[in-house]
Amino acid sequence: MEGNREMKQTAKLVLALLAGFALGAGAIQALQAQGVKTPAYIIGDVVVTDGPAYQAYAAKVPETLKPYNGRIVVRGKPVPKEGAAPQGTIVMVAFDSLADAEKWYSTPPYSELILERQKAAKANIYLVEGLPQ
Repeated sequence: MEGNREMKQTAKLVLALLAGFALGAGAIQALQAQGVKTPAYIIGDVVVTDGPAYQAYAAKVPETLKPYNGRIVVRGKPVPKEGAAPQGTIVMVAFDSLADAEKWYSTPPYSELILERQKAAKANIYLVEGLPQ
C-alpha cells in the first residue's frame, strides 16, 4: 500500500514538472513573439598549453565575431567564492541570439580556427541561452 502511495506521489511530481516545462516553453515563445531578445553565450574554461600558438589564434577571433555581433565580455581568471575554481581562464562571448552563436561556432571563418585552438589549449566550451532581455 505504501509503494502505491509513493507511485502516485511520483506520478503527481512528474506531471507537475511536465506542466512547468510546458508553461515555461510557452512563456519563452510568447516573449519571443513579442520581439523580446534572448541572448546567448559561448563560455569557455581554457587552459593554454602553447602560449604563442594560442595568442595567434586569439588574435584572429575578434574579426570572426563581427558578422554575428559577437562580443567578448569576459576574459580572465575567476575568483572562487564557493566550490573549486576552474583550472583555466574563463572566456565568455555574448551574442544576440542562440542562432547567431551557433552559426558563429559552426561556420567559417571561426569553425576553421577550432583545430588551431585545440592544438594550443585544452578547453571546455559551452553554449548557453540567456534570459530574455
